[in-house]
Amino acid sequence: MTTVLGLVLTIALAIVPVSELDADPETWNGEDVTVSGEIIGDYSTRDDVVWFQLNDDPYAAIPLAERSEPVGTNTGIGVRIPRSEWSEEWGGPGGYGRRGPIVEVTGTFLHNSPDDQGETFIAGSEVRLIERARPIETRPASPLAATTGVVLGAIGLVLYRLGRRPRYRRDR
Repeated sequence: MTTVLGLVLTIALAIVPVSELDADPETWNGEDVTVSGEIIGDYSTRDDVVWFQLNDDPYAAIPLAERSEPVGTNTGIGVRIPRSEWSEEWGGPGGYGRRGPIVEVTGTFLHNSPDDQGETFIAGSEVRLIERARPIETRPASPLAATTGVVLGAIGLVLYRLGRRPRYRRDR
């Protein structure tokens, strides 16, 4: 009996990937879930709540600038939490040159919520900080890439100017 209870608790407390929520939103609608990932982009404070984007893709674990190759697309979900659960001390959201805070959010998954203009998001009730935001060391563009960009830009400008040049006709 104890093993079955332990298994049920493990399943109930397991982290659910956003891709699983996206694959079958009707099944998850109204269910309590826990998701984990990186806060990215920007966040918005409205009244007594904070909204943010939480990405749980492979780039949350290892940012693109720290990888040798891309490993897929970005996947994430909007999250709304009580302002009391938010902390500026986590550091700013992820973006170019910075990995955002890694957090674990527990809350209710809402699909096409009629009370929220049809939004699909997680109404979080608890947030646990796993790792603070940190800078990402970005690699400078290679000289070959920069030179190629300048040459292609110059060719494009010449072709544009040639296309806009007035054409003269000779009258017979």
